[in-house]
Amino acid sequence: MSDVFISYSHADVPLREAVVQKLETAGIQCWYAPRNIQPGEEWADAIINGLKNSKVMILIFTASSNASVQVLREVGLAVDFKKAIIPFKCDETMPSGSMQYYLSTLHWMDSAGTKEQALDELLELTRKSLSGENQENTPSKNSESSGKKKLSSQKLILWIAAAFLVLNIALGIFLYTRNHSVNNNNAPTGISADEELSQLIADGVVLRNGEDIRQLTTLYGLRWTVINNKLYYFSTDYDSPGADNYLVAILDDNTVMLNKYIGPEVNEIVIPEIVDGLPVTVIGDGCFENNTILEKVTIPDTTDSIGIAAFAGCTALKEVIFPAILIQIDESAFAETGLINVRLPDSVETIGACTFMDCNQLETVFLPEKVQLISPNTFRNDPALKSVTIAAKKVFIDVDAFYETQNVTLIGAPGSYTETFASTMGLKFKEIK
Repeated sequence: MSDVFISYSHADVPLREAVVQKLETAGIQCWYAPRNIQPGEEWADAIINGLKNSKVMILIFTASSNASVQVLREVGLAVDFKKAIIPFKCDETMPSGSMQYYLSTLHWMDSAGTKEQALDELLELTRKSLSGENQENTPSKNSESSGKKKLSSQKLILWIAAAFLVLNIALGIFLYTRNHSVNNNNAPTGISADEELSQLIADGVVLRNGEDIRQLTTLYGLRWTVINNKLYYFSTDYDSPGADNYLVAILDDNTVMLNKYIGPEVNEIVIPEIVDGLPVTVIGDGCFENNTILEKVTIPDTTDSIGIAAFAGCTALKEVIFPAILIQIDESAFAETGLINVRLPDSVETIGACTFMDCNQLETVFLPEKVQLISPNTFRNDPALKSVTIAAKKVFIDVDAFYETQNVTLIGAPGSYTETFASTMGLKFKEIK
């Protein structure tokens, strides 16, 4: 059993690492994905078991986690499991939608002040939660203005769970009264079949055809509704929207690689974060190759690798939203695309040969400090290319990196190899600001 379950967006890995280091140095055992997921274990099952076997949830709350479907599910499960939740607020984002429903009345831990002060306060609050001490005086986002005594976290969680139960029962009654005639004799056979429910059962959405609610003691981890005193379970949806538009492969580390996009021809695509309950970490070789309709793509914040020619030949592609944890971009990934301005995230370490070759509209590119090798033909035949910023001081640039590309200005550190390369190849150089 772990002491603390860490819920976070993969865009906030540095925050997670700081929190885990602080707590585990103090002897508090943490559980978080993917570290604590065992080989061969289903991602969804691991999350549920990790929550069940932890005493407290710490939610690293940021704009990214507020928007994360996976984080929202984890918070909902924590409420179902009656776990104490400590929201650790790390930016100015306010909870929205369903997240607001879960968190609006909870005590908050605000990361104001220095990083070390915030982590020290989080450690102390976690210790109190683990020891079962009352947390009524924990700083809250509304504590200064309200001046009212707060309920304890455990009481609040119970209250929220009860409200959730009432809400679902009310929903069930509404659905029943809308779609079914009233069964006055309350026959034990339950509801009469109708087209909507029959279709749900046929589609496999409904997992069970009804149980007597009076016989049930736990409702963990499943969506459900009540119709005529019968409980109907609905399959938990761990997929992001659009997940069915891909052929996929499950990797050895229990993550997903997208092999091929098979969805409709659209101008903009938001790649799913979760498929079959597992995070999407790799955009596979040729996944979107030669898609001439695609203009904008958003890559999920779970992805750390883009494969060979993944977007090659996407001639209309002008904008890519990169994830903050992206590490590797393989050969020809964005060759022959319509990209105009590219700024790679600071996490990127590797870009392969021919990555931006034959990009006729490409004007500016920023390569972060971790990129220390620019391979052959990376920027070959890019006639509109005006500038490439190379943040790394220690970098090697292949002699053919800018083959058939002229009038480009290299922006880098003074005295770096970038400056030497520009001078040698007759290219313009400008000091990075």
